[in-house]
Amino acid sequence: MGVIDSQWWSLWWPWMVVWLLTAACCAVLVRYALIRAWLPRRRRRGGGRMVSGMCIYLHETWVRSIADIFGIPNADKMTIAQRTNDSSGFGVLGRFGFGSGKAQHDKTRERVIEYLEQNTPMKALRLILEKMRAQDMVVDADLTTGRLVLNAALAETMRDAEDRQTAPLTAVRSDFVSVTGLFTARSAGNGDVVLRARYGQGEPAAQVKITCKEDWVRAEFQVEDYDEGEFPATCLGRVRTWNGATGELTLDPVSVFH
Repeated sequence: MGVIDSQWWSLWWPWMVVWLLTAACCAVLVRYALIRAWLPRRRRRGGGRMVSGMCIYLHETWVRSIADIFGIPNADKMTIAQRTNDSSGFGVLGRFGFGSGKAQHDKTRERVIEYLEQNTPMKALRLILEKMRAQDMVVDADLTTGRLVLNAALAETMRDAEDRQTAPLTAVRSDFVSVTGLFTARSAGNGDVVLRARYGQGEPAAQVKITCKEDWVRAEFQVEDYDEGEFPATCLGRVRTWNGATGELTLDPVSVFH
């Protein structure tokens, strides 16, 4: 019996090795495919618009205050952590008779490099937005279509609404809101700049009103260049008041990008 087992093993062990190596290769490929399929979905779930375009308004005092709340340093220099991934691997190739197989083992190592970088309100705003997005604190609103992307807290509050994506912007009270729409710009008598954008389909038209304090309006934004029509802009702010009689929602802006 031992002789038979020995002969059987000597005949079939190369093929068993080939199949084992092939199975290992398939497992690596399946894992790689799953990771590739999962990462884009994870990125899409983050959602929301970050800092982009030309900054036309930045309330630096508010940025510093919000940065303090999130524990973001306001010093002249701040430590930045840069993460890089190094991948390495090795493969084993087997070939016996008429078959062959290959097993690949990959290893990823993360390196973190910290360095000092000049701090600016714009960089602090970027970090603030990252924190807000990570903690699901922002409601996104498209004024042109009337659609809202709710955060978890507001979605829970409005869980009985028939269509939460078209809920009124006035439902936002205590959360930060990022509104995108077509705005007009007018100069106020005291030097401030007033931005307005229509939202919703009602008549008379409801409007979002944003008053940009003169001290924080960026020098490159000249209101006279925009007083003949509408222009697209995105504002991060908080709801101050809703006037049902005039259909006017007033936002206190932290930043405005064109």
